[in-house]
Amino acid sequence: MALPEMKQDIYSIFNVDGSVLALQQSDHLLVSVDNSYCISSYDINSLVQEHSMHVSKNAEPPHRYSHAFSASKNGLICAPIVGTKKAAILEMGDNITKKSIIKEHSADIESSAFSPDGRYYATGGQDGRTFIYDAKNFTLLGSLLPRFDYISMMQFSRDSELFVCSGFDKTTIVFDMVQNKFRCTIKTPDVVERADFFDDNQRLYMVLRNGASLVYDIANRDLISSENIFSIWPSALAISPDERFAVVGTRGESLYIVDLATNSRLLEFRADTPGINSIFFSEQFLFVGAIDGTMLAVDYNRGQVELEAAIRVKEYKKAREMIEQNLFLTIHPLMKVFDEDWPQILENAVKLLNGKKIQEATELVEPFIYDQRKAQEFDFYLMQQGAVREFAECVKNKEYVKAYDLTLTNKFLVNTLAFMQLEAAWNRSFMQAKKMLEENPTLNLRQAEACLKPFASSVKKELISQMLKNSKVFTQAEDLIKARDFKGYFSLINQYGFLRETELFKKVTLLGEKSMGDLLQKEQDGAFERAEEIAKFLQIFPSFKRSATERIIIIQQKRYLLNAIDTDNITQAYAIVEEHKSLRSMSQFKEFAQKFETVFEKAKEAAFAGRPKGTMIAFGAYMEVPFWIDRIASLLKIAYLHEIENKISKGRINWRVTLKRFIDRYGRDDALKALIEQHNLEEEMKEFQEEGNFVGYRSHKFVDEIVIFLLDNPEQQHVEYE
Repeated sequence: MALPEMKQDIYSIFNVDGSVLALQQSDHLLVSVDNSYCISSYDINSLVQEHSMHVSKNAEPPHRYSHAFSASKNGLICAPIVGTKKAAILEMGDNITKKSIIKEHSADIESSAFSPDGRYYATGGQDGRTFIYDAKNFTLLGSLLPRFDYISMMQFSRDSELFVCSGFDKTTIVFDMVQNKFRCTIKTPDVVERADFFDDNQRLYMVLRNGASLVYDIANRDLISSENIFSIWPSALAISPDERFAVVGTRGESLYIVDLATNSRLLEFRADTPGINSIFFSEQFLFVGAIDGTMLAVDYNRGQVELEAAIRVKEYKKAREMIEQNLFLTIHPLMKVFDEDWPQILENAVKLLNGKKIQEATELVEPFIYDQRKAQEFDFYLMQQGAVREFAECVKNKEYVKAYDLTLTNKFLVNTLAFMQLEAAWNRSFMQAKKMLEENPTLNLRQAEACLKPFASSVKKELISQMLKNSKVFTQAEDLIKARDFKGYFSLINQYGFLRETELFKKVTLLGEKSMGDLLQKEQDGAFERAEEIAKFLQIFPSFKRSATERIIIIQQKRYLLNAIDTDNITQAYAIVEEHKSLRSMSQFKEFAQKFETVFEKAKEAAFAGRPKGTMIAFGAYMEVPFWIDRIASLLKIAYLHEIENKISKGRINWRVTLKRFIDRYGRDDALKALIEQHNLEEEMKEFQEEGNFVGYRSHKFVDEIVIFLLDNPEQQHVEYE
């Protein structure tokens, strides 16, 4: 079957000189960078070109699918020059100006990315190195551990707190920018081509070169889903603004929409341009960039007003007509109603199938089956319509034993309307028999047996037997619930397990589920006292006891944390968050952590001036907070490196001791090696053979100064040896 085309969805088509390597919005401009080293900008609304400039006219062009170029929201552009191992950092303004040169890599840059908040940018090279820079003053902040192969891809999360970096070694690293440490390592069956965060940055979506589509849970370090969705090498990725869908481009003409909740293909259609390399969402348009220089502006909200009107009155067919006129409305937030209403629509369709009204059932679900998952659900019932019809006939004719037997061989029947009718008939008979036995168990025994006889040989056989023998137990269970004595009720359940098969038990379980939902909502709203009350109530429920106990502990820790924040108790606040990492998402804690960011910015001045002691003084009480140890260490490393560079010309340095002090804390860091090579001190480095540890600072105290002079140096400073 031919794929649908998106020609009618395209608002505008325009062209640049080469393959579109990067797209970004900066203020009112759409900025594009192509592989002819041309930077172009367009008014984001009118799409009228405002600037166009070639950074280099003679340099070798990068690969058409290169990930090396990137742009930031505040007008910065990373433009690596092939064959130079360097990249120019440029800034958009009235003119395009050069701000800095990246020169730390020992091989060409393979990938780069800017953080959404404009604070950082990162580069990854063919040398396997990843460097992270300050995007405000263009200084190196740190690097990740080197890899044994090229860096293939990198991306920051929307809140700039996480950073993902993948390599040709088929390994992906998620790095915590807040604490400056690794969050998790993911092994994949092939190279990750693109990746991005969603679900409040708790999950990572990855597309692999072999066509695989992966969803990874970062918090639990667990691969949730792996599906082979793409028939062609995926090459571009953008997450929808509401983070429910991914739009994936390929090296062919196909463009996919993936439902992130299920990791399933929702739509596939032709973009009518070969090789999609860039995808970007603005508020009005979805921009698609191709390797031939074509850029498509898709008005993905076109028809929104009409769609909203149709959905308001549940005119699904009309809504579907609007979607057919604009395929991208499929991912509009309004389309949530198609998911919310689907269970009822499916139930009604099955009812029609039971009545042999296949045409009507098909027409009813037609607006919904653009979604493959929904289509498969309906097809399942359609294919089983003989069994469904037979089952419905049994229920209608009160052949209850046969009906229940059919559910044992056709599990799907429990989801039909007929099954609900069957269960209702059983519950009526059950309650009637129970009432008879309550009134006079001896006199009414035969009447109760007769009432339950239609079900006597069914799956309810054991429950009927227990009812006739222990009728008082059922009455006792109801009395306990009426008195809200849930503890007594569950104690009775433990004695008489058959009570779990009753309708009453199902209702009590539903009460527990509702209470758990209320608990989570109250906790989220900050109503801790009421949340704790609900949690203590739920501890009585065996199936909720563990979860309720965990919530009580978390609520208590939230209280402790808020108290520590209110009293500005830095040590206690961060100790609580270290123990209960989920508390990091609390808005009060994020606001509290901003105080450290302010201190960090001040400490940078001393660090970049090569004054470790001044850096430590700037951090103050935070020096004793383990939560920030890795972040503080990253800045002190910079301070130590600048100190070494500043003091090289001041006299005879005791390199054996100085290098030992540094390497004990940071290992044989590449930045140290580069500094040593720059000053022709390789022989000094060779004499020191120890490898050290890149996180050695966790066991070695920080020192006020890293450099030790030889004793005959008049500028010898008194520094305590370790």
